[in-house]
Amino acid sequence: MSVRPRRWYSPALWLVVIAFTLTSCAGSELVNMWKDPSYPETPMVNMLVITLKQDPARRRMWEDRFVRELSKRGVTATPSYRLFEQAVPDTQQVIEAVRAHGYDGVLVTHKLATQGETRYVPGYTTRVPVSERPPGSGWYYTYYRDVYYPGYTETDSVVSYETHVWSTKDGGRMVWAGTSQSVNPSSSEDVNREISKLIVPELSRKSVIPHK
Repeated sequence: MSVRPRRWYSPALWLVVIAFTLTSCAGSELVNMWKDPSYPETPMVNMLVITLKQDPARRRMWEDRFVRELSKRGVTATPSYRLFEQAVPDTQQVIEAVRAHGYDGVLVTHKLATQGETRYVPGYTTRVPVSERPPGSGWYYTYYRDVYYPGYTETDSVVSYETHVWSTKDGGRMVWAGTSQSVNPSSSEDVNREISKLIVPELSRKSVIPHK
């Protein structure tokens, strides 16, 4: 006769699993935010969106994501690749585009250097079931023993993007700036999706764009 070992779960083990899951799924956050205290005058409703990426496909994906999020807030936004298909526009080209299309705001985002953050994951001890069958017998017995899992260090990859919003009135000036940080992102597209959904709502809360 065989005895099926009982299912057994260690609370300590589950705490470690939960902590690891939360760390692995860490999203993005906005840091180092600044807003011109003299703004708003009138919230921006017609904006040019520029992503400083040399890869044409990624540039389009990033700008389109921002345009979609801005449109949900009542902003008419234009991705720069529609006006400058071959390359990211320089300052003079942006000035000419503002004059030609009457943009009241320009959003510019660019990637900062990726950094590594090392953290220590402490070790833990848990009890695990062990089943054995004595020689010459047809049955199993189960007992429990303590198993120690040593601590270790992990290095997280922190990807940061800086975003500036410029007003085109009175010769132009920066009215909002912020840095987004994403820990261990799985792809550039994931970073884009997360920060566009952070930055645009923040611009709305600060009345840089219409508040909805």
